[in-house]
Amino acid sequence: MFKRVFQFFKKNLLATVALAVVLGIALGQFMPLWFVRIFITFDGLFSSLLSFTVPLLILALITSAIVETDKGVGKMLIWTLVLSYVSTVIAGLFTYGVSDLIFPVMLDEQLDSTVDFVGGASSTSTLDPYFTIAFPPLMDTMSALLLSFILGFAIIKYNHHSIKSGVIELKDVVMMIINSIILPLLPIYIFGMFLKMTVSGEMDMVIEVYSKVILVMIGLFIVWLLIQYVVAGIIAKRNPFKALRTMSPALFTALASSSSAATLPVTLRCANKMGVRRNVVDFVIPMCANIHLSGASIRTVALAVATMLMYGVPYNFPLYFTFIMIFSITVLAAPGIPGGVIMAAAGMIQSMLGFSDPMIAIMITLSIALDSLGTAVNVTGDGALMMIVDKVTSDDVNSF
Repeated sequence: MFKRVFQFFKKNLLATVALAVVLGIALGQFMPLWFVRIFITFDGLFSSLLSFTVPLLILALITSAIVETDKGVGKMLIWTLVLSYVSTVIAGLFTYGVSDLIFPVMLDEQLDSTVDFVGGASSTSTLDPYFTIAFPPLMDTMSALLLSFILGFAIIKYNHHSIKSGVIELKDVVMMIINSIILPLLPIYIFGMFLKMTVSGEMDMVIEVYSKVILVMIGLFIVWLLIQYVVAGIIAKRNPFKALRTMSPALFTALASSSSAATLPVTLRCANKMGVRRNVVDFVIPMCANIHLSGASIRTVALAVATMLMYGVPYNFPLYFTFIMIFSITVLAAPGIPGGVIMAAAGMIQSMLGFSDPMIAIMITLSIALDSLGTAVNVTGDGALMMIVDKVTSDDVNSF
């Protein structure tokens, strides 16, 4: 019995994170400060390790994604890449506009007390770590992003097979670190953060703020899917609501599985019922499963704005415009990794938006908890992009 329970939590990241959150809140009610400081010390070490790993993750994933791209797929590839990126960016900008308009008003009472609390007496030396060790990253996230593009396109241009093999092997090494070290330790990190927030009295305000944010986020998911299908319906001259209904089994499968890869057979079956050319379905749907992340963009931006408001961190549109444009590139190779989007974006969120460790812990926890919703929006929206690609390449017999 114990072995089955252990195996369940080992394989189910969401369940493990949920358990860590519950235990952190529960034990924070009565555990002594010396016990809490042990996990605060661990969290500091883990955060430093994460900061060291993230640039390597970005460099390995994006460079390998570039060098493994087939150069011969032509027009269909370009349209799929452009539409996926534009959809992810516009979803993020749309979410920022709604969040900036609604959250300050909707959360006004809670934010006043929260900002006072965060800037007040809660920050005491009693919750300091016992010691700290820094693991300076080899480069920052922006340097890793730029270097990945330079290396990727240079390898393609000069056809360096040995360097290409090295990049792919680097990806395997980084993925081993993520899967064998980072992800297994992530629940302990989250447990420590929620333990600290409970002891400091911050947890009640977190729950009150984010329960409202999640409701708004669900509304944004629904509205964005409708926008995607209405626009695709106009361009492709199809009934958008019929198309959305046809893709609904993929939506519900993604809600249950939280995985674009696991949903892919259902997505393909639904897409083949939409009257789109078979070669378009076979190319666009698998590719979009890896690069179309509008749902993840909505989730990340909404949570980030709410978190910055809660902690009294200033922000503006130019900051978020830059962040969304770069985020939409950085996370392209992240799907398929449990919690991959938030892990790939964590360093950038810290460096560009000025997030502290507790803020990152909240982002990671809620991003994983809401992963199935974002995945459902991603895969369902793939059908809309497929309709557009089918229309714009219909006069090009050599598009595949």
